[in-house]
Amino acid sequence: MADNKQVENDEEIKTKSKAKLLLVIGIVIALIVAIGCYAGAAKVFELWPFEPLGPSAEEIAAQKVQQEQEQRLLQKESYIPFEQTFTFTIKSEKRLHTGQIQVVLSVIGEQNEELAKKHLPLLNSVVFDKLSSQTYESLLMPSGRQRLKRELLDATRAKMTEVAKAPVINQILFTNFVLQ
Repeated sequence: MADNKQVENDEEIKTKSKAKLLLVIGIVIALIVAIGCYAGAAKVFELWPFEPLGPSAEEIAAQKVQQEQEQRLLQKESYIPFEQTFTFTIKSEKRLHTGQIQVVLSVIGEQNEELAKKHLPLLNSVVFDKLSSQTYESLLMPSGRQRLKRELLDATRAKMTEVAKAPVINQILFTNFVLQ
């Protein structure tokens, strides 16, 4: 009888051990499933540890578009015409000629526009000096007019760099060009 009780005790211990083992295995499996479910949900809903480190791609794109719009506003091209038409005497081998040119300055950016308008009388003087040193023969050819534009651009940029520490002028345009 004692052996029967001991066998029953051994069987009871074995069944309890099996029950405990199954319980531990069930808890471990439930824990693994719970961790997996959280990891999946965290990935989908961007929870910890899958939360983005910085702004999202949409936020970055929106910021970039906004910065480009601000840059375009700052970098818009403006045209500043001189108040009067330049009328000047041109040297020639045979006789004196008269030239009449309407000059427009092209600048990029609001700050450059303000600087150019502020120093327009100074630029007027620079342009007039360059125009009065031209020869009739050189201005007859289209290449001579292009050379004059380059000289005017270089001279006005040099003067603006001297005065405002920036070239300011982007381009010189002729809206009226008459030689007599």
